[in-house]
Amino acid sequence: MTFRCWIITGFLFLIVFQPAPLWPADGQKLEKLVIGYPAPVASLGIVDVMRKAGLFKKYGLDVDLVYIQGSPILTAAMVSGQVPLSFLGGAAIVASAAGGADTLYLACGINTLYWRLFSTPDVKTLDDLRGKKIGLTTMGSQEDAVMRFLLKERGINPDRDVSFLAVGAAPTRLAALSKGIVQASVFIPPQDIAAEKLGLHPLIDMSQLGLYNPGSCFASTKTYIGTHRDTVTRVMKTFVEGLKFYRENKEFVLKLTADFAQNRDPEVLNATYNTVTRFQDRVPYVNMKGIEFMLKAIELRDPRAKNFDPANAVDSSFIQELEKSGFVDSVWKK
Repeated sequence: MTFRCWIITGFLFLIVFQPAPLWPADGQKLEKLVIGYPAPVASLGIVDVMRKAGLFKKYGLDVDLVYIQGSPILTAAMVSGQVPLSFLGGAAIVASAAGGADTLYLACGINTLYWRLFSTPDVKTLDDLRGKKIGLTTMGSQEDAVMRFLLKERGINPDRDVSFLAVGAAPTRLAALSKGIVQASVFIPPQDIAAEKLGLHPLIDMSQLGLYNPGSCFASTKTYIGTHRDTVTRVMKTFVEGLKFYRENKEFVLKLTADFAQNRDPEVLNATYNTVTRFQDRVPYVNMKGIEFMLKAIELRDPRAKNFDPANAVDSSFIQELEKSGFVDSVWKK
């Protein structure tokens, strides 16, 4: 290639790949931000709704969503600094903190454990799971911790009486369960509703157990929020407004959920929306009962969780400040 060709090629590269400047309404340049999420489930889909509705941009943020399958892997990426913020739920953040990492939950849109455990038609009770396989997203995931806890509570040894199999994300686990590759797995909308339509057996509705669980949560590290407090505050403002937007724009949400959660069945999508909005909190505080429950579940495989202070895995100061300043009330009064 001649020198002239190199110059032309380089010039074209700059034209094509130079990122275009992004500007919010007030003319201020948008800040680029990466947020990770671990599963294409409806309860996490609000982060996609906030992005595509332009709510992040309203607060000066240009957000890229990155799918990293499984909360433990996503949490590890966050600890290593590859992903500054995550939108997830469950045990991984708490387990990481109990193990010495500086991970924190910042805000949770859902604090109720509302999963449903489905099984193949031949498994009618938990006791029937003895000798059977339970499908998980990944080993060490939230489902892993909760299932071990529930089995032990009911006199079933999770290390001896059942087998756990890492299958993958919810759509993959649903396929594995319907084919009998595993005999049980937990689901949240829309896959729990899809499981019902497939004729799989609803073994336990965990929303009836009175258990709490951090779900639909923003998480980060003490390291990141210590140097990016303004950025995190703007994310929290987006979240507060996003919870209201989600409730008031059903058709928009259903359209995005169909793509995000990989399901286009109107019946499933409508039921999914109703379930998610039923359990969403208006003010997204982290319920400490959920953190305490996660620690009890983690205790089974990590004794460090027993003496860990749950307050060390939560920073609610952002939501407290937004509530004290009147921002939360101003959003919900619009």
